[in-house]
Amino acid sequence: MGSQLWLWGKSAASSRFHRRAEDSRGYWTKKEFGKPVERLPLPVAKNLPVVQRFKFPLPEGSTTSLAPTSEESPTDPEYLRIVEFESRKITLNAAAKWHHLVKSAERILKQGRTDERGILQPPRNDPCLDLRVSKESLGRALVFINAVILALEAEGCFLNLKSGKHQSGAQIFGHRVHFAMAEKAHVVGRREVNSWTRTVVDYKPTGELEFRVGNYDYGQKFRDSKKARLESQLSSCVGALLRQGRTCVVSAKLEEQRRIELAAKEREREELAKQITEEEKKVKDLETRVANWGRAQQMRDFTAALEIVWAQQGNDLSPETQKGRRIIWMKHQADRLDPMQPSPPSILDTCQTWLTDRLVIMLVVSFGALALPKQVS
Repeated sequence: MGSQLWLWGKSAASSRFHRRAEDSRGYWTKKEFGKPVERLPLPVAKNLPVVQRFKFPLPEGSTTSLAPTSEESPTDPEYLRIVEFESRKITLNAAAKWHHLVKSAERILKQGRTDERGILQPPRNDPCLDLRVSKESLGRALVFINAVILALEAEGCFLNLKSGKHQSGAQIFGHRVHFAMAEKAHVVGRREVNSWTRTVVDYKPTGELEFRVGNYDYGQKFRDSKKARLESQLSSCVGALLRQGRTCVVSAKLEEQRRIELAAKEREREELAKQITEEEKKVKDLETRVANWGRAQQMRDFTAALEIVWAQQGNDLSPETQKGRRIIWMKHQADRLDPMQPSPPSILDTCQTWLTDRLVIMLVVSFGALALPKQVS
């Protein structure tokens, strides 16, 4: 497209240049009065850019235009089974024996009421095949749905019905797949009732049937067309049900894989949180040791300075004197704080043991009081 626009612009520019040259010599005036004129050729274009056309986008680093290779076909057993099924041609046998669910649906729908569109509505509490058709199309819908059910059961997929709206389904590849039949209705008129306070729309069933796979409103649909009726699409309808079942299998596998990945990430987060907690403990312990080491150095400096002052004052600092014992005690306290020195024994070490023993005694007494039976007055 870009090359076409460039060529069109180039040609238009050349034409404008040529017309200006003709107008300057009175080209159109001479032509108007029938005088002979000489039409000069367009100038030869030079240094035109080369426009390369590629049918497919080039991958990075490639200089050739080749069609991209198609993706490999799936090899899972469900897909292979579907391909084998769709390779067969299934014809609808109207004389086939009716399934018991089809017989039950016929009985229930014939006794049901019709809505404003003329579509049969089964009782709300009776499990019934989801056939939203008129009385005139009921027989045809029953024959088609019977063929679908027989084809599914031949493939090992069995039906299960539930009470409620749009609850017809088959167990396909371990997953429940919904299906239904519906009939279109078109508007045939509008009328006003109760002195123009309400407009009623009149409908009439068209006889055009639809087979819906999966979600009733948004699922895949097969319908009557001008070229072919729904009965000729029996293989496609059953194949669509099988494909919907395979989609459920693939989705379940992806969900399980996602769950496993989330569990693995959660374990990684827990392990990371554990490592962070341990690292924080190490950092806190290091900071405590550094702080204690600094305090121990300050205490030693203070003790040494105090010892010099007392010695200058002529005090006796031998271990037998009070001030001598004080100096020794201060050095021991510095050693207790210093993480690089063995800690000398201190009466403070028994404080934690005493508190622990007292707590244990209090717990035993408390639980013992709770366990004692109450005195009978």
